[in-house]
Amino acid sequence: MIIAAGLLVLGGLGLFVAGVLTGVATFYWACVGACVVAAVLLLLARRRMSAPASALAPASAPASAPAVTAPPAARLAATSAAAAPAAVRTPSEPDGPSTGRHAVAGSAEAGEPPVEEVEVADLLLVVDLTDEVLVVDEHPRYHVARCRHLADRDTIPLPVDEAKSDGFTPCGTCRPDATLADRVRAKRTASEN
Repeated sequence: MIIAAGLLVLGGLGLFVAGVLTGVATFYWACVGACVVAAVLLLLARRRMSAPASALAPASAPASAPAVTAPPAARLAATSAAAAPAAVRTPSEPDGPSTGRHAVAGSAEAGEPPVEEVEVADLLLVVDLTDEVLVVDEHPRYHVARCRHLADRDTIPLPVDEAKSDGFTPCGTCRPDATLADRVRAKRTASEN
């Protein structure tokens, strides 16, 4: 959906340029329509990304019910090792330090940090990055070097795009996607100055 929205915005830009070159108002209205449809697609994509987190931990679920929230790679590792199921966290339990828009409330695997909630703007900046993040074997999150969840653990450096494609999700404590997006913005600002 995000790609379709991007294509609609590019089409809208083309319609705008056509309107400027020809002076026909229809092109302007078509540009506005394409941008509105793109905005709707982005809102739907945002809802779709945040809906699974709330659907995994319903408020009426008992505290002893198992929850499957790990990415596919971690679920496969957990089932092959006959690991105990993760407990559902109740809304009254803290999900780490308060980080505002970046922490996802809801269930998390036993002993694992929450998943980072990534803003669409940040996601677009980091989707194709090859900057290295750190993963721990048999754990579903990827981290930046300063994360407290990496203490005394053997880490494996991976490019962030490879970590995502392998099923790892960003840590809600160290917020690697927000950190990488901030680095990209800082580099752009430095190059503009």
